[in-house]
Amino acid sequence: MTRLKPSFLTLRYFSHRLLAGLIDFGVMAGLQFGIAGSANALFPPTYPGHHFSAEGLILFGVFSPLAWFLYSVLPLTRTGATLGKEIMGIRVVGQGGQNVSLLQAFLRESAGRWLNAMVLYLGLLFVFWDKDRQALHDMVADTFVVWRNPPPS
Repeated sequence: MTRLKPSFLTLRYFSHRLLAGLIDFGVMAGLQFGIAGSANALFPPTYPGHHFSAEGLILFGVFSPLAWFLYSVLPLTRTGATLGKEIMGIRVVGQGGQNVSLLQAFLRESAGRWLNAMVLYLGLLFVFWDKDRQALHDMVADTFVVWRNPPPS
């Protein structure tokens, strides 16, 4: 890892990545609440004081990971961007600038994000010092986040 001095462009890049992550977090939270609400509507809790029925938990357990995969992993392999990244004008690419493979996208969004959470998301700060501006989850999957259309310097 080569140490770089943080600059205005690096700060702008980091803020776009952070905002894209917050947008994606909001979308995923909405999907999860929708799935939980649907599970409760279809299978109301059977005992007083319980929030889910067994059937509702099974339904949530099946559709929640499916929603994560369809929203977070699959779009990275097709366009390189989730909704948040698309709005913020950034995308995820592989080593040569090509779209990432399914394995890379899965590693980035699962193992990479899990590692980031384990270090209290301090791995996101690597973008300030890494010469390729990779965060920890990018390093795990060997991916890079680039501008869709580079901003003027």
